[in-house]
Amino acid sequence: MNPATLMAKLAGIRKAVNDLLSENVSRNQSQGRVVLRSHYEPSLVGHYFEQASIHVNKLRMLLPELFGDFQTIETEATTKISMGPTDQKPNHFGRQQLERLTRDIDQIFEIRANSVLAQPVVAASRCVFITHGRSDDWRKVQAYIEKDVELPTIELAQQPNIGQTIIEKLERGGSLCDSAVIVMTGDDFAEDQIRVRENVMHEIGYFHGRFGRDRVILLHEEGVNVPTNLAGIAYVPFPKGTIEVGFHVLMRELTAMYKC
Repeated sequence: MNPATLMAKLAGIRKAVNDLLSENVSRNQSQGRVVLRSHYEPSLVGHYFEQASIHVNKLRMLLPELFGDFQTIETEATTKISMGPTDQKPNHFGRQQLERLTRDIDQIFEIRANSVLAQPVVAASRCVFITHGRSDDWRKVQAYIEKDVELPTIELAQQPNIGQTIIEKLERGGSLCDSAVIVMTGDDFAEDQIRVRENVMHEIGYFHGRFGRDRVILLHEEGVNVPTNLAGIAYVPFPKGTIEVGFHVLMRELTAMYKC
């Protein structure tokens, strides 16, 4: 299994864990009450820790110069929820354990994105991978890049499936490109915040790891929440419904990237 595949699998784990962390378990949700879990049964989350540990160990072997000294992913529950006088051992995963797992995965993405190894070893084609949420704004971006910047593009839904999973299609498409443009539009609403779709967040982490941050351009719709793990990253902003406003900056960034 190559590093890019491992990164994609870790991104999937992070999404699942983050969904559990943000799950509202209140019985009075209709009244606007929010209650988050403080602990989780091993049957619900234990496999995420085990899978993450396996993937991190493989990264240690494949990229020892980057991850050889990476901290061990704890796979055992550390929170004791007493079910009776005979229960002495920790039998649940605490909320802090899940939060730490997401931070560990974010750290892996950060290390990979900022490493020299993030650059492709073999020169890929001059091609831009476009990823997006539900909005059709990406179609304008694709047309602009192909006609005005004169660079070819790949978009996942436009590629044949040929029996591949989504992750396999992402890897194959990524292998044919050497940069990515990601359209961050407000497609979801949660906890009183407008957010990008989860798949967009995963693909940001994936392409940061595959190409490096300097070859990933984020087009950010104003008013859309920016997750804390992306704090400090530069964006190309645009008002809702007028993505063309950011095209002059997009042109500048792609021209500098490809020295057109």
